[in-house]
Amino acid sequence: MELICEKGIGKTHAKWSPVCTAYYRNLPDIRLTEPIVGEDAKELKRICPMGVFDIEDIGKSKKTSQPTAVVKNNGEACTTCRECIRSDKFASKVDLGKKKTEFEFHVESVGIYTPDELVIEALAKLKEKAVFWYDQVTKNAGLGAASQ
Repeated sequence: MELICEKGIGKTHAKWSPVCTAYYRNLPDIRLTEPIVGEDAKELKRICPMGVFDIEDIGKSKKTSQPTAVVKNNGEACTTCRECIRSDKFASKVDLGKKKTEFEFHVESVGIYTPDELVIEALAKLKEKAVFWYDQVTKNAGLGAASQ
């Protein structure tokens, strides 16, 4: 048997790319605009397929308190399926959105590098390119001002 090994980089061909999937998603921002209590709270919990909502019993006596719907774990499990706002009953009570400044970043690896190593290498390469272009811009800006 004859074996030939060739080293390459993903820029040349995808077969040398160590990353399977890389993606990000903005974190959900779920707020209850008004209290959802009693049977409505139980229904809201039941209709959410991701289990984003939970029931909180405020009082110790079932006679004096009603179960209240709450968003558990800041709604991190939410996939924005919109099941919670399809019903007219909850559409005005549940504010479903995305946080603009917070996101999850996922990297899956198929090579010998771990996802942590891939992200560190990618950031180093990004920094290298940023420094290169910063130097190009400042150098050319200096030449342009001197020639005028």
